[in-house]
Amino acid sequence: MRGRRATHDGAIPLREAGDAGSNLDERAAIRCDELQPEDLTLEEREAWKRLALPLCHPTVDRLNPTNTFMFLQLVRCVMRHERLRVELEELDETYSTSTRDGEQWKTRPQVAQLNETFRQIRALGNEFGMTPASARAVTAPGQMGFQFPGEGAGEEYLT
Repeated sequence: MRGRRATHDGAIPLREAGDAGSNLDERAAIRCDELQPEDLTLEEREAWKRLALPLCHPTVDRLNPTNTFMFLQLVRCVMRHERLRVELEELDETYSTSTRDGEQWKTRPQVAQLNETFRQIRALGNEFGMTPASARAVTAPGQMGFQFPGEGAGEEYLT
């Protein structure tokens, strides 16, 4: 590199160390705690924190007070899915039964329940932009509302 080196004495930092933009993770944790419903069990609280923390991050900001009920349904559905998955790992997905036609292998009812909870998780997860495709759709700018020029201009249009 040619020429003289710049001195950094006159450089102004973009943000101070304690500025609001530098503590994004702390702000996400505070927001997550603020939105967490009061009447959750210990397991639900742990699952809430695990799932809600990334959505409460200030750069994402997809969880707000108006959709906490549906997010709670997602948390409960994820818990049910995990419980069924553990149960199927212990039991096995199939069992055999003896009928008049001989021995038959059948899938356990928990397999259908596991598949249904997975469909519910995908549907609710898409609503919160938790997949790459739905994240693009959630962050896409919405349609701008139509503004009539000037005050009261829309009133004569509608009459």
